[in-house]
Amino acid sequence: MIKFFSKIRYSLIEQNKSGKYFKYAIGEIILVVIGVLIALSINNWNENRKNSIKEIQFLEGFKNDLMANKTELNRVIRKAEITSNSSDSILKLKRRELDSLGIKSFVRFMMDAAGFAVCQTQEGTIQGIMGSGNLDVILNDSIRLAIGSWQANLKDVIEWEELDKNSSAIYNEYLENHVKLYTKGQEELPLDEFKMSMLLNDNLFLNRIATQKRFPKILNDLYRKKLLN
Repeated sequence: MIKFFSKIRYSLIEQNKSGKYFKYAIGEIILVVIGVLIALSINNWNENRKNSIKEIQFLEGFKNDLMANKTELNRVIRKAEITSNSSDSILKLKRRELDSLGIKSFVRFMMDAAGFAVCQTQEGTIQGIMGSGNLDVILNDSIRLAIGSWQANLKDVIEWEELDKNSSAIYNEYLENHVKLYTKGQEELPLDEFKMSMLLNDNLFLNRIATQKRFPKILNDLYRKKLLN
């Protein structure tokens, strides 16, 4: 094609038709520009099509992650509730807000109060988007913001989970030093009524229990906010 246009130009020059030559040259330039614009348009269309495919894949993966995280949040909410409610039952017994509490129930609450919550979020798609630098293919502003700020939004949760985990470790260390945990799973209980009474009058034990009530409750408030977002 280029050779064809070149022959025409040389022919016009040889015929000393400079006016027609310049007109033809201008027309040739216009054709080249149009060709370039068409090529760029096709390339842009192709890139947009690829980005659109990526966006659909990312959104589907993000949706699956959110559904998995919703299930995980419900799990840790239930676990944190058990820890907090068990601790609260012991505190209510101390405040005489419970008429009575059998030794077996006390042991169950004491052991359940030892738990801590860690939400194992699924972030495969989010990490993939951020790692590839393709966040801009997500056209929806709110979804793009949610993905981009994911880690920042989890910062407060992670900090409280660490506090809760440390509190649980301190509480468990107290139990190891004051009750017979080695009897777990056996018919023998780790304490008797006398020991139970001693624990209920031990400020250190009650302080540990109060923390085991407080931290999971704070975490559950955070978990529920994430569940609603």
